[in-house]
Amino acid sequence: MEKGRTTGLIDKHELKRLLALMLPLYIANILHMGMGVTDTLVAGWMGETDLAAVAMGFSITGTIMFSTGAVLSILSAMISRLRGAGRSASAGIYLNNGKVLALVLTVFDIAVIYAGTYVFSITTDNPVLAGMARQYAYYILLGLPANLIMRVIAANFEGYGQTRPAMVVAFFGLILNIPLNYALVFGWGPFPTLGGPGCGLATSIINWSMSLMMLALMLGSSQHRVRAIQMLAFRKPDVALILKTLKLGFPLGVAALCEMSFFCLVTLIIAPLGTTAISSHQVALNVSGLIFMLPLSLSIASSIRAAYHIGGRRQEAFNAMVRTLLFITYLFVLVLMIGTIIFRRHIVSCYTGAEEIINTASVLLVYCAIYQIADATQAIMAGLLRGCHDTTIITWSNLLSYWLVGFPLAFLLIRTDYIVPAMGPAGAWVSFIVALTITAVLLTLRFLRTHKRVFGDV
Repeated sequence: MEKGRTTGLIDKHELKRLLALMLPLYIANILHMGMGVTDTLVAGWMGETDLAAVAMGFSITGTIMFSTGAVLSILSAMISRLRGAGRSASAGIYLNNGKVLALVLTVFDIAVIYAGTYVFSITTDNPVLAGMARQYAYYILLGLPANLIMRVIAANFEGYGQTRPAMVVAFFGLILNIPLNYALVFGWGPFPTLGGPGCGLATSIINWSMSLMMLALMLGSSQHRVRAIQMLAFRKPDVALILKTLKLGFPLGVAALCEMSFFCLVTLIIAPLGTTAISSHQVALNVSGLIFMLPLSLSIASSIRAAYHIGGRRQEAFNAMVRTLLFITYLFVLVLMIGTIIFRRHIVSCYTGAEEIINTASVLLVYCAIYQIADATQAIMAGLLRGCHDTTIITWSNLLSYWLVGFPLAFLLIRTDYIVPAMGPAGAWVSFIVALTITAVLLTLRFLRTHKRVFGDV
């Protein structure tokens, strides 16, 4: 048995490391959500059309950028495994080729988003709204390279178990986002009045600012400076390494696309049921998103620690980490579930004073609380599998649970009487529970199998 390790439920060393990784990530994720809230508030103050344009534009740009960002997220686990195996000298080469992959993905994103803007004219008969949404997307394109390069730089810090830089940079981004949004949307001094599309330009400026700040932190650190120089150097791309990164990261991107598009299209199924239904659903989704930031942060932390222990062939430490991870995850989730149920009306009241929405959304938050166990489980198992470099299963499980089961079930429960009398928005949340439970079971079974393979138990 390794020094300092116990066979108890909680390993104090792993608890400390997981929390040290998770807390800055959690704060950073909340700050990133705050940027989205700022965009929504400022665009809404400008007018309904501006708000709708930002929402439409983000439905395309946000989905694509999040999915390709997920592809690059595998770099943190790859670097952590190198560090665990005592091969840190190779990390700079991984970052250099990760930079090349980020630039390739940027070209892909630009093409897809540009093509996607033509959908706006189909989804609305308001040419002004379609034009504003298209302009928002064009402004977002300006910041795409910075957004993806920043993912590569962040992977370096995460691979070395340092998540505070991401928190600091996210805080800087939020502080800059508030006045910049106001100036570009409403116009101020030398800034023109751009309306809702100004949120897109503000986002691009912030992406460049955050990326440069992250790079400055890397260059200014004696620990990371060498890798920063290696990352920025012009080298002949290592095609084999790029393909390896893409092979591991591509399933994560597809999985993210499956998940985001599922939730977006379910929202469209609810939309014809009226403003109360869609508003209640959106409030519940927002609350769910805030809650999910915690297991998501633990998922990223788990992938870093898992890769590190696998790289060093530390099976006992790996097992101690998993036990500790599961204990604190379900402890946190249980507290959040109870709090959500008890204070559900108070929570919804923070969003709206409309009694009908409060009543409906309060019911949806009960479903939201129920599905937190499955949601947390699938997030944690996905993180552990990323650390094990076993990612393909995440794509297949998402395709099965969200699209072969979840989406048809959502439509049947929301709009038809085939299974039970039409449930309206509550039917969506039942389908979420079913889909996430299937995902959680599949990923758990896969992790148990992968654990045996990685450590040679079979």
